[in-house]
Amino acid sequence: MIPRVYFVGTAGSGKSTLVNSLKEWMENMSYDAITVNLDPGAEFLPYTPDIDIRENVSLESVMQNYNLGPNGAQIVAADLMVQEAERIKELIDSYDSDYTLIDTPGQLELFAFRGSSSQLISNLGGENNALLYLFDSVLMKHPESYVSSRFLAMSVMTRFYVPFLSVVSKADLLEPVEKERIARWDGNKNELMRDLREVSASLNVQLSEAILGGSESLNLLGESVFSSSESEDGMEDIYSFLQKIFYGSDDLEKR
Repeated sequence: MIPRVYFVGTAGSGKSTLVNSLKEWMENMSYDAITVNLDPGAEFLPYTPDIDIRENVSLESVMQNYNLGPNGAQIVAADLMVQEAERIKELIDSYDSDYTLIDTPGQLELFAFRGSSSQLISNLGGENNALLYLFDSVLMKHPESYVSSRFLAMSVMTRFYVPFLSVVSKADLLEPVEKERIARWDGNKNELMRDLREVSASLNVQLSEAILGGSESLNLLGESVFSSSESEDGMEDIYSFLQKIFYGSDDLEKR
């Protein structure tokens, strides 16, 4: 079964762009990947998906058929996608490919926190799944939003329980000192709390300490990979993570 790799993150975090960039990087390395779009409301994609949910479930058609506005249609569409799982699985398995790169809806809550999404992932690939969670680099620069972003990522992790990689996207927008600071926060929560105290009110600090103390002590998310679709930084790291999960770290055969 071809490994399924889900790209998940908040709106604007760069999911579609990274899907496109990783596919191009793999092709340049003579590996093969197919792309799947699971966003029924996508208006523009930087790649041409090999499999596209919009062929059977689109936001526009749901709005018309159910007489709903955009928000209600997004919810209905998210549930309707489960009915397409078997068809999509058959299409994926019809390809001779190394990886399946799956683009998820722009609205994180529609994919991560509805029971239908867990069922969809299970139906599409059983245990042959991994998840790349994208952190928007702009938000990760500040200690307050860093904490809330990490907490949100952990809540997503507990929804799916599949191999999980933290990716700081659009890393080319970060100054070297900012990347160094984020990497330091990933590895040393005492330094994070020190920096947080310098910019936040005491109540926010107390809440953040409680969150970090109750969850980050296990270091569930690990250290982040910094990726850039502009420079292709991080693509090798993402590939290495996936190879370790699915192929025991052995390199793929060139195609």
